[in-house]
Amino acid sequence: MPDEVVTKAAAEGVALLPAQWAALAPLQRFALYKLSRSSHKNENFVPACREFGILSA
Repeated sequence: MPDEVVTKAAAEGVALLPAQWAALAPLQRFALYKLSRSSHKNENFVPACREFGILSA
């Protein structure tokens, strides 16, 4: 997992495991990476984690 994603997940209280990351489709991983970047408006990181099944609704 990219460091940015690990850092953002920790900051948001999201327990993102390597197995969960590996199970995501490439486009989902790309989306989480982009949403974790400090230059991106990242208020959608947690909703994306819910949509991708990392967090329960």
